[in-house]
Amino acid sequence: MRLVFISIVLLTQWAFGISGEQIFKKKCQSCHTYYIPQNTLLQNFLEHNNTELKLTAPTLNQLSFALKHKIGDRKNDAESQQFEMENYLSDYLENPDKEKSLLSYDINRFFKQMPKIELNEDELEAVTIYIYDYAKRIIKEHSTKRYSFKEALKIAKAEDKIIVLYGHLPYCSYCIKMERRVMVEPKVKAMLDKHFVLVKLNVAMEKLPLGLKRLMTPSFYFIDSDGKTILDKVEGYGDAKEFLELLEFIRGIKQ
Repeated sequence: MRLVFISIVLLTQWAFGISGEQIFKKKCQSCHTYYIPQNTLLQNFLEHNNTELKLTAPTLNQLSFALKHKIGDRKNDAESQQFEMENYLSDYLENPDKEKSLLSYDINRFFKQMPKIELNEDELEAVTIYIYDYAKRIIKEHSTKRYSFKEALKIAKAEDKIIVLYGHLPYCSYCIKMERRVMVEPKVKAMLDKHFVLVKLNVAMEKLPLGLKRLMTPSFYFIDSDGKTILDKVEGYGDAKEFLELLEFIRGIKQ
């Protein structure tokens, strides 16, 4: 019995010792940079022909975004999509082919054919989960903090801030674009941090407060610091400049 217990403990330590991040660092970091903002990447490739950054391979956020967007169905659960991503990566790493790349030609044309990378099943599973989770993690790190509506009410009243209800759907392409290109912009984050309190709601799963009716996604509902007065409701995507102008306009209404 004691021998069985020790074997289980050792097996558990071994299993949890496989880190997707460590595998990525060991096998991929020499070519793949971790994070560069999407707008900076687009300018580098589309406007400067990669002369600004001189990247030799996609960044990790590019890989994570592309895999989550093009492999599997975002409407399915995370585990199902991760399984499909793992199958794709298994085939691509064993038989690299630029024709199978998920990146657009305008970006992929700057990269050479990558070499074959050998991973065992456990390493492949670990690195797949790491790449899958990276998109969500990096957006969270570079965006303003999100609160529940109950938390937002307290903060708004105490600090005289405007509540922003951000209505989204996990599979909404313009919501994804909003998260990756706009909400992570430093000026947008600074504005939201200083004057607003953000509440993110999945409108397919969560009911909007105050009797608000669902709009097209992405949608933004602006509520005054009293927690009752609706300042404005806006639907649709706008770039960082347009979104900052909207936030300034909302501040003007409040004042």
